Amino acid sequence: MGRLGIFSRLRSQKVEEVQRLQNVFENIEDGLYEIDLKGNFTFVNNSMPRIFGYPKEELLGMNNRQYLDPETSHRMYMVYNQVYRTGEPTKGVDYEIIKKDGTRGYVETSISLIKDNSGKPVKFMGIIRDVTERKKMEQAIYESEKKYRALFEESIEPLYIVTFDGKFIDVNEAM
Repeated sequence: MGRLGIFSRLRSQKVEEVQRLQNVFENIEDGLYEIDLKGNFTFVNNSMPRIFGYPKEELLGMNNRQYLDPETSHRMYMVYNQVYRTGEPTKGVDYEIIKKDGTRGYVETSISLIKDNSGKPVKFMGIIRDVTERKKMEQAIYESEKKYRALFEESIEPLYIVTFDGKFIDVNEAM
């Protein structure tokens, strides 16, 4: 096989690799995004509209102040600022978003700073996951625990919880 054949095969492999990566980016369940240093989306994958409730065309160019309340916007500014100042990525940052229809959702994100060839920061890249259902379950567990605790503490009957070997774990006031 001549040089032309080798280069043609390499080019074909590169194209297939790029297409495979593009397919992953566009079809992964989590949202992938890039934002400029002012907080505007410059790239969003196909999961972002589902998570945010906005069409892709509206998300592109949208500033974070448009889908965050003022308090959350300030908190996220501080998170991005820390990533900018230190250059260190962060992960597991959760916050509430306001969707186009006005409903609220919860997301968790990781954020990395992207620099140009000279080392100058140019944008942020992140992965975002919709954790709304998890937050709802956590709230339901919290409310259930609160009710259980109130029943336990306020009961006029003596109540206690012990281990299998008879050690007291908890007792109420009546006990």
